[in-house]
Amino acid sequence: MTALDPSHIAAEIEAIRAETNNSSGKGKRLEALIATIFRAVPGLSLEDQDITSNYRTQEIDLYFMNERPLDGLHFLDCPLIVECKGWSCAVDGRELRYFATTLKDKGRRSGVFVALEGITGNADDRTAGFFHVTTAMAEGQTVLIVTGEDLLGIASGDDLVKLLKRRLMDQVKSQVSAGVGGTSVKQRKAERAAERKNVGGS
Repeated sequence: MTALDPSHIAAEIEAIRAETNNSSGKGKRLEALIATIFRAVPGLSLEDQDITSNYRTQEIDLYFMNERPLDGLHFLDCPLIVECKGWSCAVDGRELRYFATTLKDKGRRSGVFVALEGITGNADDRTAGFFHVTTAMAEGQTVLIVTGEDLLGIASGDDLVKLLKRRLMDQVKSQVSAGVGGTSVKQRKAERAAERKNVGGS
């Protein structure tokens, strides 16, 4: 696995976060950083960048050839689409739904969404942005979220592979426990507590 320089990654993230007057520049700088990090993974090579559809209705930030070796991202699509958002706030559900739709339109089952400041909502209750990630998986598209804090913990391509594996496993697990289209975990717990209370009082 190719080693990365954590101090460089940290410096770039700090610089991106400090840039407040040039949103386009922030996005391009984040894309460059993500391209460097992803190319440290075996089997990944950057095929193209900032691809816009003929009708200018969709854009792909980073487009990787993924040869899917066993020590790489063999559990994700080839080609692999990566979206980068260097926003100064959490990304909302609408953007996540748009990305999931882009994956579906391109015949992709998985993609990576880099949100520098995370996404809206609560991961445990699957609200806001997390709800859209969960429903996208139910419809066949897996969107794996990577945040700025995640990037600060990456020192090699192997670290990125481990992170995305963990995100995939956690997402599938939460998908099962959340029961999209049915009752949530919190609702079921409340229902069981009410049932026990009724049994005890009868």
